[in-house]
Amino acid sequence: MSIDVIFLGLDGVLFDTEALHLAACNTAFANAGLSIRWTLPALRAAAATHGYARAISAAVAMPPLSREKRRVAELLEDKHRAFHQALLARPPQVQAAALALIEDASAAGSKICILTDLPAPAIAALLERHFGADVNSLFSVVAGGISFETATAPGPYAHALHAMGAAPHDAIAIDTAVPALRAATDAGLWTVSVAPYGTDVVRPRQFITFDALHDLQASPYTPDQQRPSPGLHRAA
Repeated sequence: MSIDVIFLGLDGVLFDTEALHLAACNTAFANAGLSIRWTLPALRAAAATHGYARAISAAVAMPPLSREKRRVAELLEDKHRAFHQALLARPPQVQAAALALIEDASAAGSKICILTDLPAPAIAALLERHFGADVNSLFSVVAGGISFETATAPGPYAHALHAMGAAPHDAIAIDTAVPALRAATDAGLWTVSVAPYGTDVVRPRQFITFDALHDLQASPYTPDQQRPSPGLHRAA
């Protein structure tokens, strides 16, 4: 198969941001006067459903706090602000395996794209620090603040593919967040989960390589356990 486009998430895919998200969530809880304090397992449990950027939503999903829309919005905004400050103070590491994938894919003529629910300022800080002026040449599409849980169509992946003139069956999304992977599957893309959490996914022991993407049907990596057999799959 052809691999024309590869969509990469940022959290846990291109960057190791887990510790920063944990600290930011706990800072936001403290600032809001809430007694909640998360450990890493709690963050991962929330991220399994909401993704890292919006994991804090899991803590306010139940009444009465869930009915306080303004307070919930302020909590999420404060978490984003704390995360941005933390990444500036302690820039996260780039995943070496993801860099190798980008290099190999680019050499083969594939387009690399970033779609993430992280706010745009955080994306800019992360990418510019590590890639500098090469951001525009390395990545064909960079978009932040994406909502992967909206039911409106076409979704973010379809929009990006249409802009590049690429077909869904020639594109693949690699992410840790269930909402992003579900949106990609709904758009007809192949998907790979590299999430560090949960038992409901089959994960690669190492970050997937570009060469491995050429043998998708034989690959043991998939976030979709509803399929009849293991392997990377494309939506019907």
